[in-house]
Order: sequence, then structure tokens, then C-alpha cells
Amino acid sequence: MYMVNGFPSSILIVKTSSLGDIIQAFSVLDTLHIRFPKVQIDWAVETRFLPIVASHPLIRRTIPMDIKTWKNLLPSLKDLRQERYDCVFDLQANTKSGLVTFFSRSSKKIGYSYASVREWPNLLSTNLRFNISKEQNIRSFYLELVASYFQESMVCDFPGVFFKISEEEKELVEKIAQKASQKKAVMVCPGSKWQNKQLPKKTLLELLQKIQQRYDTAFFLVWGDLQEKALCQELEASLPSSYILDRLQIPVWQNVMNNMDLVLAVDSSALHLCGTTSTPSFSVFGPTSLKVFKPIGKKHCGIQGKCPYGQVFIKQCPLLRDCETGACIKDLTSEELFQAFQSQCDFLRSSPPREFSQDLHF
Repeated sequence: MYMVNGFPSSILIVKTSSLGDIIQAFSVLDTLHIRFPKVQIDWAVETRFLPIVASHPLIRRTIPMDIKTWKNLLPSLKDLRQERYDCVFDLQANTKSGLVTFFSRSSKKIGYSYASVREWPNLLSTNLRFNISKEQNIRSFYLELVASYFQESMVCDFPGVFFKISEEEKELVEKIAQKASQKKAVMVCPGSKWQNKQLPKKTLLELLQKIQQRYDTAFFLVWGDLQEKALCQELEASLPSSYILDRLQIPVWQNVMNNMDLVLAVDSSALHLCGTTSTPSFSVFGPTSLKVFKPIGKKHCGIQGKCPYGQVFIKQCPLLRDCETGACIKDLTSEELFQAFQSQCDFLRSSPPREFSQDLHF
């Protein structure tokens, strides 16, 4: 496939891992399809993340890359080289993705400059490089690479999409949405991989009680492991009109999110997933930067905790894993959080509950 009337007809995205990074990079798909409605986009990704990428409705073909050994890599490269692309964007910017980009077929392989690249060997695989500031939202970091190549600004506030799911899964999504009845549906995602990103149980419960009292909400509680499930069970016992969801496959979870009035989360994959939907979010940040990791758009709000020890960082605190107190997030009070929530999310009070929908917003 080749350029048509000066517009790209086929693009390859190279973003092989990890789950959160891939979801954050999905914003590139939205902006490319808004700018070039007929473009065909393929995505090269590690095999273990193939289902989530394949479920995105704006991706034509997902190319699984098994790069653990040369024996496994050769079939992947053969699949990769089936097509020639107008351009290839290496969003990963490390040695691993550079290998994929190097073997892809295109005369235009776009990546980051020496100052912006994650690992310098990646420079050997690209022939068009751009200096992109790392001191910005991670989604903007990806978008600016695309915008720099096309020499034009790119849309940063997206309408959202519904990931592809089966008819049976759509029925499950509808059943969950119907539980909210006439209340405002708020999905609560309290978990994170790191303990120092999580709110204390008491603080979270008090915050949810304040929200429920003011906004007449139904809470949908999401968990990822048994410890988080136990927390959700305790919250459910103390909150009327609250429901613990069974573990859902990510595409189904994303569809459920699309039918919420709001998602409340900490810095986690749940928050990044919300950024692919039409649903607003309120997020709480401590040892990571709200500026860098909060989803883009006016509908996404949040609060940043302050470090009492004077640590300064661009993306994440160097003591994220080791800080014994996690005070930047643990010391936030429910009243502080509620005041921030109220000032940024008071649209919940006046807006009618969202109606169930599974329409693609393109």
C-alpha cells in the first residue's frame, strides 16, 4: 500500500509492551483516524499483549512478536514483512522495538532523537528522528512524534471507542449497566501494582461516603487480586448501592467503563484504560506525576499529593518502591480529596445518568 493523494494509506505502530504503556499509546490511533479517516493501521506487539491490541476497533491487523529467542522471532519477522508501509512509528524507543522496526518494510521509519530515545541502539533502526520533550504527558509524548512527522497539530481530546467484544459479552455489559438504575454510576478502581500508589482504606471509604451523600451514586468496585477483592468487600459492606464486579477481560472491562458516569482511580492500568473511553475520570496521584500520567482531556481530573521530604521528580519518585511511609498519598485526607473532587467533578450533580450504549464513537 502506498500514499494516496499525499495521505498515508498504511501505517505500522511498533509498541511491543507493557500493558499500561500500550494502552497509553492508543491515543495515537484516535488522532491518526481523525486526521486520516481511511488509513489502515497495523500494530506490532508482544504475543502476550495481542488480545488487548486486537480488540481495538481502529487496528486492522495485529502482528504478534515473540522475541524471546531467534527461533521464535523468525516466524514473527516473516509475518511482519508481509506488507510494505507508508511509514513506521517506533513508539517504544528501546533496543527491542528497534529490532522490530529494523526488519519492518518501509522507507520512512520514524523515531525519537538521541535526547528523547529510551535506549540508544534504537537509533540504528530509524531514519527520521525527532527531539520530543520527556517533560510532558506520556500520551502527548507519543502524539508529538506523530505530529512532528506530519508537521501539523494533532487532536488531544478524544471521543472514545468501544473495544471489540462478543455478543454474549455485550449482554453482560448491559446487565452491569442496568444495576445503576437512576443513580450516577461510578466505577471505583482502588488497586495498583505498588502499595505506595494506593489510598488507605479508611480515607477511601470516607471519600466514597461523602461522594455518595452528595451525588446519589452507585459504586461499581473493581479488583485485580485477592487483597484488592477483600478491600472491595469491606467497601461494599459499608456503602449502599455498591456492587463488586467479577474479574473481567480487559475489552469487557473497557466497555463497562464506557457506560459509567465517572471512573475513580489511582495511577494504574485502570486509569489508563479509562483514557480510551468517553467517560470522565478523577484520579489520585502520589509518587508519580499527574501531569505525565493522567489521561488527556478536560473530562479527566485529579489531585497530586505532596512529598513532605522534599523529593522532586519528573515522572515518578525515585523512592516509589522503597519509601516507608508513602506519605505523599497516605497523608491526603478524605476532606482534601472530596474538596478536589467537588471542585472538578460537580457536573455529576446536574447531569442526568448516562444511558447504556455500545456505539463506536467514530
